[in-house]
Amino acid sequence: MKSFREYLWFNTDRRLELINITSEVKKIVKESGIKEGLCLVNAMHITASVFINDDESGLHNDYKKWLEELAPHEPISQYEHNDFEENADAHLKRQVMGREVVVAITKGGLDFGPWEQIFYGEFDGKRRKRVLVKVIGD
Repeated sequence: MKSFREYLWFNTDRRLELINITSEVKKIVKESGIKEGLCLVNAMHITASVFINDDESGLHNDYKKWLEELAPHEPISQYEHNDFEENADAHLKRQVMGREVVVAITKGGLDFGPWEQIFYGEFDGKRRKRVLVKVIGD
């Protein structure tokens, strides 16, 4: 079995962004040379997420609205964690959206269902963060 590792780096302009990273992950899978296996895509920061869903702007706007209703950024004083930092809401949003995804690799490509795409979710942006892409298989 082989393994291959690469990092994607992000420094977003806004506090909350959803970024389609499917093409970057596909490039890494191709570069790995692995034809049959698994691809792990993992947000390596506790205020960011990786998830799979449809690349549709209305859905993404719904996510942003829903996440802000679940864990509003303000008022800052509503969270104990904000006694130390002002990003408690980002931690909660990450918990809901998830840390990572695993996608099967078949015949050298990501084996998706219809409309599936991989996204990086940033909930405490404006600073540099990374995503691990780890490919294992034969």
